[in-house]
Amino acid sequence: MQALKRFTESAPFSAFVFATIVLNGVLVGWQTYDNAPWVALLLTICLWIFVVELALKLVAAIGTRTTRAFLSDGWNLFDIAIVAGSFLPDAGPLAAIARVIRVLRVFRLVRSIPELRLIVTVLLRSVVSMKYITLLAFIILYIYGVIGVKLFGAHLPEYATLHEAFFTLFRVLTGDNWTDLRYAAKDQPWQWKSTFYHVSWIVVSTFLLINLIVGAVLNNYQEVQEAERNKNSKLDASDTRLKELAEEMHTILKARRG
Repeated sequence: MQALKRFTESAPFSAFVFATIVLNGVLVGWQTYDNAPWVALLLTICLWIFVVELALKLVAAIGTRTTRAFLSDGWNLFDIAIVAGSFLPDAGPLAAIARVIRVLRVFRLVRSIPELRLIVTVLLRSVVSMKYITLLAFIILYIYGVIGVKLFGAHLPEYATLHEAFFTLFRVLTGDNWTDLRYAAKDQPWQWKSTFYHVSWIVVSTFLLINLIVGAVLNNYQEVQEAERNKNSKLDASDTRLKELAEEMHTILKARRG
């Protein structure tokens, strides 16, 4: 099984799988223009290549007693879910889900490129670590939304209700024609309120909250990089590797005695 494990981790095998993923992605896009039978046939071939790839990796993991590590890897679980979901029928209530899953097979490119895999790992960790920043952002958004309804609900339709105020504040955050709201209050006695309200929201949301999010992402990026560096430099002390070293040492001693 060690030979099979080395084969699944070899550069030629990885390059072949990578090329299959790229071909699958091209065919998925091609199918949006021309749903020819040959396109569906090639997509089916790609799918079965993915099935064989996962089967070989799973057998290699079982043979080297690393099945738990294989199944605890989130990327492996993602690959299994995507490949298994690709067998959903094209007709019936699950047809839409099946089509979406087939498109998601393109996302396996992230698994094949270490730099992209690192970025996705950073983003996932950032989502978890930013729960308090998200809570703070929602509190500030809620406060500004309520204030907006109280101040401008009778004058501007964008602040007629709380949910409309939320959407308007998000629009201002993206910089989408937010000055229209400012000039809608031109020559009105409450113009200064509109100016102060929107400018302060931009300062708080763009220069404070966004920078907090960027800082959290950069911090996680450094932590993930350090973890990957330690992982790559860490010696393999697994039972399988120790057994291999013992067998190699036994062979060397036997040869010397002979």
